[in-house]
Amino acid sequence: MTVLRPSDSLVGRFLYQLNRRGAGLVPLGLAQALAIPPADAVHALLPSKRRFAAQNFAHVTGLREDDPHVQRLVRACFRHFGRYMAEALHLQSWDSNTVLDRVTVEGEENFAAAADHGRGIVFVSGHMGSTEVAAALAVLRGYRIRAVTETLPAGWFMDWIVRTRQAMGITLTSSEGAGLGLIRTLRRGGMVAMIIDAGIERTGSIPVEFFGRPTLFPEGPARLARLTGAPLVFGLAVRRPGGLFKAYVCPPLLPDRDLPPAEDIARLTQAVALTFEGFVRRYPAQWYAFRRIWPDA
Repeated sequence: MTVLRPSDSLVGRFLYQLNRRGAGLVPLGLAQALAIPPADAVHALLPSKRRFAAQNFAHVTGLREDDPHVQRLVRACFRHFGRYMAEALHLQSWDSNTVLDRVTVEGEENFAAAADHGRGIVFVSGHMGSTEVAAALAVLRGYRIRAVTETLPAGWFMDWIVRTRQAMGITLTSSEGAGLGLIRTLRRGGMVAMIIDAGIERTGSIPVEFFGRPTLFPEGPARLARLTGAPLVFGLAVRRPGGLFKAYVCPPLLPDRDLPPAEDIARLTQAVALTFEGFVRRYPAQWYAFRRIWPDA
């Protein structure tokens, strides 16, 4: 297991402190608006990401990739990602009252129901909405979080990510060789956070149906739940007008020891895929669909 830690880079430390001190100087709504032109530029400059997003939204809508509605969704998801980056910067100035004022929670009782099992929580989400806001809410509720992440190239951006998560009380762990550390976190009653829509190139994936088509989703969350007995909880936070957010916490999914391990892992992973599908249907433009999700795309 590799726990990601901040580097000794002076540039990384300077940028982080600049973010911390300057985050609250610009209102969130203005920061989100200022993020649109850069997002449009990224949309224009990254044809591969545009293509993947168009392929994915074509699957979601049942339309052609060049359909105007699909193309509007593609542009909208780039813009929502720009807003997400603005929120990630702005959140460094938030205190607990700001989080509570900005976020409405649906299903918060499901966190308590999952915690009652006494085996920790495997929290699963997607590349959607604002993971920063969802994480801040979980930390505020007292959960110790170890988040599994892909290792980004070393540099100031990775350093900023590690520093901001560390300041929130979140430990980042690379996905390679993370198993024992994750098990220990759950046994101590903590929360392990993982992402489900990693793309079909991700190793350790199993077949599921997503929007009625076969694809592959990571088996890691379900395998960890099966191994430890921890409940799986899907959740996310979506953007609302006026700098507000709505967080959803879904009912816990429990491993079934009466089933063979492989069957149980497949069942849990499919259940998570269907839950995520429901949110994509409701908030398609807030899905950051920049990866190849279906093999026939």
